[in-house]
Amino acid sequence: MGGYSKRINSWAGFAGTKEPGFCVICGRFGELTRDHVPPRGCAQIANAVLSRLTMGAPGEGQPRNTIYIQGGLKFQTQCATCNNERLGLHFDPELKHFVDGMHVGMQAVARNVVLPRIIRLEANLHLVARSIIGHVLAAHSANDTQIWRQDIGASESLRQYFLHPDRAFPEEWRLYCWPYLSRKQVILRHASWMDVSLSSPAQKTVYGHVLKFLPFGFWLVHNQPMEFVIDALDITPRGAPDAARETCSFDLRLAPHHLYPENPSGHRLMLFANEQSSVATPDAKTRTSKR
Repeated sequence: MGGYSKRINSWAGFAGTKEPGFCVICGRFGELTRDHVPPRGCAQIANAVLSRLTMGAPGEGQPRNTIYIQGGLKFQTQCATCNNERLGLHFDPELKHFVDGMHVGMQAVARNVVLPRIIRLEANLHLVARSIIGHVLAAHSANDTQIWRQDIGASESLRQYFLHPDRAFPEEWRLYCWPYLSRKQVILRHASWMDVSLSSPAQKTVYGHVLKFLPFGFWLVHNQPMEFVIDALDITPRGAPDAARETCSFDLRLAPHHLYPENPSGHRLMLFANEQSSVATPDAKTRTSKR
């Protein structure tokens, strides 16, 4: 187990590195900074609130290979411009606003102030999408910073969308979001899902990236077939980027299982690579027990 944790820490960049490298987003060579997932400053959901919201739900258990970390997942793969300016100054504050709004809504639901359990939030979806994309793109091994890849396949359009604030969201991608009631932080990159019950081979499979941290799950889906149903709210940004916020409604009664979508059931299955995946739980010392 100790050897496993050491390998995971090295892969995810938890141990840090003093070597310069290429920013995995923009390609600039130099000193690299640590990306934090979730972003610093996001409101923490109290244990009492989470317990009330998940009352009656199946327990999470303790996966054998889960590791405990302080403050969230960290990937030392970005230059200061991408991490501190693009994410820190421009995109993450809107994701924080989105997270904090859900935090307030969950507190109200847990106190039985809101019936039914529907939470309405406002957010600039372009900024939220760019924040999520930035954190997904940053989730690389520190070793990956030693070689610059000018083209990253289907995700290249996401990278260009992140780097150029005037661009519209890539039309071949969709972004889904749902209430996620677990402290486990999950990143799945370059994973695919198949629904074998669908008759047409072209409709059976989707490819994409998943990022989950309390209180949201996000799923970036590439070229989604019409018949492939995803049980989450479509928050794909529409039109040209602007400063307007849109309203999103989440019904906590319809929140999927905390293992969705990485533990498919029925006619569905998932394919992923260990090197592109990370699961961790924040150290208990970082949590709050306030009501």
